[in-house]
Amino acid sequence: MKSLIYFSIFITAFFVSTSNYSFSGLKSVNSDSTTYCIVSGEAIDGEGVKYLYLNKEVKFCCEGCVKSFKKSPAKYLGSAELWCSVCNEGDAKKDISFVNNEVKYYFCGTGCQNKFEKNPDEYLNNFKVPTNE
Repeated sequence: MKSLIYFSIFITAFFVSTSNYSFSGLKSVNSDSTTYCIVSGEAIDGEGVKYLYLNKEVKFCCEGCVKSFKKSPAKYLGSAELWCSVCNEGDAKKDISFVNNEVKYYFCGTGCQNKFEKNPDEYLNNFKVPTNE
């Protein structure tokens, strides 16, 4: 029985370590350089649907996946990619969050969450890409 458990752990670790998904660019680690949607896991045709979340571009296969992502970014990004939009650091926790305009944002503490809730635009403006106008 122990050997079956060890074998299962080994197989799981192998597949996790050879996964085709990554957040930045979502490029496959395979040589075919196919891009995969982090929500559906499907290959993205062409440019896909791009969404900017706190200045990080994420590509999806369709608008439905963008909608799912907005509801729970932590589910798809993992805790290593969560950014506190108030203190502008990568120390946010998935259990401290607030939804603004149907998008969930995460914070390092309740103090940052409270500041964000009072004036979300003040903090989100720091993440908008400047235009050349």
